[in-house]
Amino acid sequence: MLWNDPAHQKPIVASLTRLFTETFEPLRGYSRDTPAKKREAEDNCSRKLGALFSKLNNGDISKNAAEKLTQLCQALDKRDFGAALKIQVKSGVFVNL
Repeated sequence: MLWNDPAHQKPIVASLTRLFTETFEPLRGYSRDTPAKKREAEDNCSRKLGALFSKLNNGDISKNAAEKLTQLCQALDKRDFGAALKIQVKSGVFVNL
């Protein structure tokens, strides 16, 4: 069963987009890594998020996976990182960025 409901996708996209911005905006002025490395990390993450958003939009993600992603985003939005980690571990989802 595939899950393609834009109403359910909006919070996921909004949450992950916000987290992406919060993560990479401060790094733009940070000089520890070379600009090329920072750009590579940002591009890599952006590409992976784009692929995820595309899969959500095309209904290529199962209902269960989308529900877990929603729960994960809700925990992250509340800054409840312990709960987010539990959801990630329980889901068996590990992202290698």
